[in-house]
Amino acid sequence: MEGVEIVIRPRHLERLGFSLVIIALAVLLILKWNAGTCVIADNETTTTPTAQTGLNETNQTLNATQEEDLLCTNNVKDQDETDVDCGGDNCDPCPEFKNCNIDSDCESGYCHEHIKCLTPTCDDNVKNQGETNIDCGGPCKNTKGEYFYDGECHTEPKPEYSGRVELTIIDVDTSVNEVSGFARIDSLKFMVENGKETNVLLTANIYARDRHGQPYYESSITGDEIAVSSVEIPLLSPGESHTETVEIKRTLTETEPDEEYQLVIELLDEDDEVVRRATWENTQ
Repeated sequence: MEGVEIVIRPRHLERLGFSLVIIALAVLLILKWNAGTCVIADNETTTTPTAQTGLNETNQTLNATQEEDLLCTNNVKDQDETDVDCGGDNCDPCPEFKNCNIDSDCESGYCHEHIKCLTPTCDDNVKNQGETNIDCGGPCKNTKGEYFYDGECHTEPKPEYSGRVELTIIDVDTSVNEVSGFARIDSLKFMVENGKETNVLLTANIYARDRHGQPYYESSITGDEIAVSSVEIPLLSPGESHTETVEIKRTLTETEPDEEYQLVIELLDEDDEVVRRATWENTQ
């Protein structure tokens, strides 16, 4: 058999090469298109829901705000308003005389007895509007006083007390017994001052003693010292004082007018405890 001769002409080679280039470009274009589609699909899958969610939340917030604004101007007492279109958490505070529950429900910042919005004053018997105490201090200090104590307002600060009862012997009148010639005690004047922050009720016992401190008058039965006078002091409030003059008119047996002797005052409280003692000595 004779051999087959295949003849490839240059034109055929040119057409074949051109076809291969076209096929290659088509394949590349298809691959690029598919890859881009996947990226776009992936992006849409991962980003679109997030953006959509944020948009929805923003819209919901705007809608809720607009709805609340509308509810606060609809001339109806709704949501948590304490009066029509005011008070509560969402609407503006209420003007005077409107209903309220708490102070923040009111423009004045004062909800009287948790019922009505009122403007605070310095005589409403309520500690408000920056007062330091009920109707005192703050904006009220120029109207009713700045300081509050003992249940009232005062223009002066609370007095500072010593914390103790003070006893002072002011004067002692003496004379001579015309019959015996012995010393005679006629009267004694003294003052009591309450330096405590509470009321005090006291009794003053007055004793006569010789220069050695021995009593002139004793009970013949018990041997206890006997006071030459006893005085009930009126109730004293904090800072109050009381002056008392006591008529004694007692002769001191076997005591010369120029001899040394003593008068002693003891203040007793309601429990018969001695709270203060003062002594006067005759040193003529």
